[in-house]
Amino acid sequence: MMGAVFLKLLAEEKRAFDLLYCITFKMLDHQWLTMQASYMDFNAVMKATRRQMERELLLEDIQHLYDMPSFRLLIW
Repeated sequence: MMGAVFLKLLAEEKRAFDLLYCITFKMLDHQWLTMQASYMDFNAVMKATRRQMERELLLEDIQHLYDMPSFRLLIW
């Protein structure tokens, strides 16, 4: 399912891969700070980031990357 969503986003937006990378990295940073993580918590932060990214990509009202709730992390 994730692959199909990703391919759809790539077909609609030329910079989808770059934007998704940036969103994911900012989301990881946000999770890290929220969880007050240390080096030893890296795997937990990665899992939490992946789960959040998957949840957002599977939202029914997401037609473009700009519709993702975490897209606003790029604006800050």
